[in-house]
Amino acid sequence: MITYDFLQHYWWLLISLLGGLLTFLLFVQGGQSLLFSLPKNDDERRLMLAVLGRKWEFTFTTLVTFGGALFASFPLFYSTSFGGAYWVWIVILLSFVLQAISYEFYSRPGNIFGQKTYRTFLFINGIIGTFVIGVAVATFFTGSDFTVRTGNITQIASPVISRWGTPGTVWKRWPT
Repeated sequence: MITYDFLQHYWWLLISLLGGLLTFLLFVQGGQSLLFSLPKNDDERRLMLAVLGRKWEFTFTTLVTFGGALFASFPLFYSTSFGGAYWVWIVILLSFVLQAISYEFYSRPGNIFGQKTYRTFLFINGIIGTFVIGVAVATFFTGSDFTVRTGNITQIASPVISRWGTPGTVWKRWPT
């Protein structure tokens, strides 16, 4: 018989495993930030791009799976957290779009922007993308400041059950 306690442990284990895998894969993602400093010639740069280019999809898939597991286990927390961190997730999405475009068009013949532009996009994703994902996920584990009031569902003007304690921001003052 499956108990509530078992399901809580199951979901926390699943979320922890996915979060750990995401953290590991973000190290690969962050490797893009070394594109201008590590390779000494074009052959090494092409090799580095070939290695990293095969792994970025795993990172994105793990991020989406992590979000899906979080939604399946804690839907109210998920909806409030992701709604409050809307602009953070938009930056993450745009960062991954830049990355996908860069890997797709980097070595195409006749690309109008040139390879250096796409390397710059990958560098930006390696720095900004990994940092902002860390910020977004850290808000989950540092005690996101939101409140739940189930009585609000009956209010016609504002039928919102949960909301952020500090509207318009996900940033919380760190304890000193």
